[in-house]
Amino acid sequence: MHQLVKNKVYYKIFDKSFKQSSHVYSKKNKSGVSNNLEIVQNNRLAVVQHYNADNIIILQQMHGTKVIDADLDIDTDTDIEADGAVTTKKNLVLAIQSADCVPVLFSSEDGMVIGTAHCGWRGAKAGIINNVVKLMHNKGAKNIKAIICPSIQQCSYEVDQEYYDNFIKQRADYSKFFINSLKIGYYMFDLPAYVELQLQEAGVKDITRILEDTYSNPEKYISYRRCCHTGELYNHTILSTIVICN
Repeated sequence: MHQLVKNKVYYKIFDKSFKQSSHVYSKKNKSGVSNNLEIVQNNRLAVVQHYNADNIIILQQMHGTKVIDADLDIDTDTDIEADGAVTTKKNLVLAIQSADCVPVLFSSEDGMVIGTAHCGWRGAKAGIINNVVKLMHNKGAKNIKAIICPSIQQCSYEVDQEYYDNFIKQRADYSKFFINSLKIGYYMFDLPAYVELQLQEAGVKDITRILEDTYSNPEKYISYRRCCHTGELYNHTILSTIVICN
């Protein structure tokens, strides 16, 4: 694990190299079918024990803008429908599941407030980052720093004309996040760079990007898009995590 705030806030991306887990963390899969609960609980416990933490919050991500206040009395055995979380609690792991979308981990400069955001293009475009930053500010966070975790990179993210037009209609300068694909009428989209702009416009100045492509690294990362192209079984996720330690 890595330090985001020295001796206080730690983060880790649990990818395929973490052999203590089979990387199934949700109680239901993408089709709404229940996963093996014993396997899920063992995988979650492996993450908690890695940090020597007390508990973990796993979100049932909806590609929306809802952010939960994890300081409230929350049933951590329930997959809460949201795409972000914020807490001041120590030893409570906040986690984002991903398999191409952009996970973002946040901390105040003093390490007293942390947050997470799951940034698919819909949630990022609709304002999930602003909602996380706002709740962190409400809890006293200053000089927020952020880590943009591994996700699909521009070289692997081909989108169609309708997708492109959807962004350009909102703001013409979003065209800078697209380059032409080899296929006529298609583009390559830089989702992590778009997320970085959303962070900057929310007032986050200290931003680190982990420039690793989930799609083109099958030995290390799970990728939903790659699974769709290759027929691989998709029931696993990358888990990007952050915690305030004692």
